[in-house]
Amino acid sequence: MNRKILTSLALLLCLTTTFAQSTDKTPSFIRKKVIEYGWDVPFADYVSQNIAEMEKRPFDGLIFKLRSIGVILSIKPADPEKLKGDFEACKAIKTSKFTDNFIIGWAASEQDWFDDAHWEVILQNTKNMAKAAKLANCVGICFDHEPYGFNPWSYAKAKHKETKTFLEYEAIVRKRGAEFAKALESEFPGLKVLTFFQLSYFSTLCKPMEPAKRAELLANNGYAFLPAFLNGMLDAATPNLTIIDGNENAYYYTNQNQYYEVYHRVKQSAEYLIDPANWYKYKNQVQAGQALYIDYYFDLGSKSRRLNKFLTPEEQALWFEHNIYWAMKTTDEYVWCYSERMNWWLNKNIQPGCEEAIVKAREAHDAARPFTKDLKSALDKGRERQTEELGAKLVKPKATIPKIPATIQKPQIDGKFDDQAWTAAIELGNLVGVINQTPEVKAKTTVKACYDDKALYLAVTCNEPEMNKIIAPELKRDDANIWKGDSLELFFAAPEKKVPVSHLIVNPSGSYWDALHLESSNDLGFNPTWQFAVTKQGNAWLVEFEIPWAAMTVTPPKPGSAISVNICRQRSTSNEWSSWSPLVSGFLEFNQMGTFTFQK
Repeated sequence: MNRKILTSLALLLCLTTTFAQSTDKTPSFIRKKVIEYGWDVPFADYVSQNIAEMEKRPFDGLIFKLRSIGVILSIKPADPEKLKGDFEACKAIKTSKFTDNFIIGWAASEQDWFDDAHWEVILQNTKNMAKAAKLANCVGICFDHEPYGFNPWSYAKAKHKETKTFLEYEAIVRKRGAEFAKALESEFPGLKVLTFFQLSYFSTLCKPMEPAKRAELLANNGYAFLPAFLNGMLDAATPNLTIIDGNENAYYYTNQNQYYEVYHRVKQSAEYLIDPANWYKYKNQVQAGQALYIDYYFDLGSKSRRLNKFLTPEEQALWFEHNIYWAMKTTDEYVWCYSERMNWWLNKNIQPGCEEAIVKAREAHDAARPFTKDLKSALDKGRERQTEELGAKLVKPKATIPKIPATIQKPQIDGKFDDQAWTAAIELGNLVGVINQTPEVKAKTTVKACYDDKALYLAVTCNEPEMNKIIAPELKRDDANIWKGDSLELFFAAPEKKVPVSHLIVNPSGSYWDALHLESSNDLGFNPTWQFAVTKQGNAWLVEFEIPWAAMTVTPPKPGSAISVNICRQRSTSNEWSSWSPLVSGFLEFNQMGTFTFQK
C-alpha cells in the first residue's frame, strides 16, 4: 500500500480516537438545581435530625444557618460553645437527594473597612463558616449582601467619607474581598459562593459610558462597594472557586425575554464593572443564577391590589411553573426559591399547585420540551379583573387653574410661599396613595397652582413627621440615583396624549432630573429651562416651581384649553408613593394623568 495512504489512514485513526475520547467525556446532561430558602431557614442541628424527611421535597438542596455565626461581617467573635455545637451538627448531616446545600451568612454590619482588628474577627468568622460548610458536605456558602441593618456597602454612609475618597474606599474594599476569598478557601478549597445578587443589580451601569461618569454614579449607589469586593474575591480566587450571581430581580418576571436579558447582562455587560485583569476569571468562575419568589406568584401576605391578587389559583400556579421553567433554562446551574409565608419543613401554608409546578417545570426542562402554556393570556385576564375592580378608584381628577391677575406679580421662586400670587391660586386635593404600593398615606402632600402667559407655578408642601430620616443625596443633574430617596415628580403632556411626556424630579437637597418619555424610548438629553427652590420648615419640606410651557412640551395655554398632568411623591421613610391622579402600581402610568384646564 502507498506510504502516503498509510500515513493518511493513521492520522484519520488518531483523529477518530481523539474525537471519541472527547465525546465520551462530554456530559450527556447538565442538571440545573433548585435550592430552597426563606423565612423557614433551619439551623444545622434541625437539618441533621430531619434531613430524611426534608429530602421528600422537590429540591436539589437547601440553605441553612448556624447558631454561632449569622452576620458574616460581624466584628463579634463566634461563641465557642455554639460553634462547637454547629460543627458537631454539620458533621451529623447525611444527605442523599439534597446534593447542593449552602450555609448562609448575612452582610449587615458596622464594621470599618479600614480597621484591621475588625477584619481579623471577620476573617475568623469566615473561616469557621467555611469549615462548617465543608463538614456538612455542602457545596459552599450563601452570602446575602442585602443589609438588614447598617449598610456596609454604601459610600454615602461610610464612616470615613469626609476624609477618604471613593477610590480609597474601593481599594480597601477590594483588599478585603481578596482576604475574604482566601479565608473561605483556606478551609474549603474550591467552594461555591451563592449570592442573591451581584452585578445583575447594576443595570444602569453595565453599559457604555465614560469611566469617570460610571464611578460617579457608582459612588452614589447604595451598593457602591459591591463591585470592588467582587473584584477582590476574583483577585484571590483559585481556579476552582465559583461565585453565583443569584439575580434577585427575577422575582417578578412575566416573560422569558427578561431572563435572557439579565443572563446577557451577567455574562457580558457586567464586565464594565470588572477589572480587565479579572475578565478571564469572571468569564470562567462567575455563574448567572435566577430567583423565584413563591409568595408573589401565589399572593401570600400582601395587602396590595397587585396583579397576582386578580389571578385564579390555577393561573397563579401557571405563573410559578412558567418562571421555574425559564429560570432553569437561563441559569448556569442554580435557581433559588424564596418564601416568607410558607414553611416547607413544617408543612405550613404550602399552596395548592406549588409543589406540582416545580415537578412539571423540571420535567419539561430536563426533557428539553418547549414551554407552550399560555401565560400571557392568563395574566391579561388578571389585568382585566384588576381594571374592573380598581376602575372606581381611578377617577382622573380635574382642576381649573386660575391666571395670576395682571395687577399681581408672579411668585418669586424662593421656596417661601409668601407671595401675593399664591392667595389667588387653587389648592388641589391631597395626594393619594398608589394603590398597590401605599394603602394609607401617613404624610400628606398639598399643592397650589396658578399660571401666567409664560409659565405654570406650583407650591408643594410635603409634610414629613420624621424629617431626620429623609434620604436626599446631593447629585448632579440627571443622576439616576435621585430615585433612591425622597422626591417629587411632575409629569406634563398635551391633552389626551400618552407621549411625549415631560418628566421633572426634585429631591429635598435640591438635586434635580429631567427627561422626555417618547413612544419607545426616553430622551435623557432633554434639559429644558425651569426653576425651583426647596426649603425646610418644621415638619415639612417645600418646593416652589416656575415651569415654562416649553419645559412641558405644550403650547402656551389659551383660556379654556387643557393639558395632562400628574404630581407624585416618593417618601422613603415608610416607602410611601402618592399621586394627584390615582395610580395602580407606579408613577409612569401616563394614561392615568389628570387634567389642568386654564381659566381666563
